[in-house]
Amino acid sequence: MTVRQNVPDPKWIKECLKEAADTLRRLPRAHAKPRLTGWPDVVRNSMIHEFAPGRTRRAAPSPAAIDRLDESLHWMFACNPEQRKIVWARACGVPWRKLEDIDGRSHVTLRRIEDQGLAAIGDRLRSRDANTGFNTPK
Repeated sequence: MTVRQNVPDPKWIKECLKEAADTLRRLPRAHAKPRLTGWPDVVRNSMIHEFAPGRTRRAAPSPAAIDRLDESLHWMFACNPEQRKIVWARACGVPWRKLEDIDGRSHVTLRRIEDQGLAAIGDRLRSRDANTGFNTPK
C-alpha cells in the first residue's frame, strides 16, 4: 500500500468547493431590463420588496472569496465529466436521494464516484504543490 505524501484532506476539498458554490450563489445576477415599462426604476424596485416580504439579499462575496471560487472551479478539471457532476452537485448541497433519482444509480455508487473525483482533485493539488513548492493545508 502506498502512502500519498502532502495530499490535501478530502474534507478540506469539500469545504472549499462548498464555499465556492455559496460564493457563486451570492454573486449578483445579470438581469435584463424590461423593454417597455412606464414605471420608474424606484417604483419597480420597491414593489419587489412588497411582493417578497422577509426575503433579503445575502451579502455580496468578498474579492478574496471570488478568487478562491475561481481557483476551486479550476480544480474541477481534474475530474472526468461524470465525477465533476457528482462532486459539484454535492458541493451545491444536492442530497444523495435526489441524486439517486436524477442519476438512477445507488448512493453507494455515487459516493464512490464522488470519492474518486475528490481523490483526483487531491492528486492534482499534490502535483501542483510539488511543482511550485506551495503547501496546501492538510
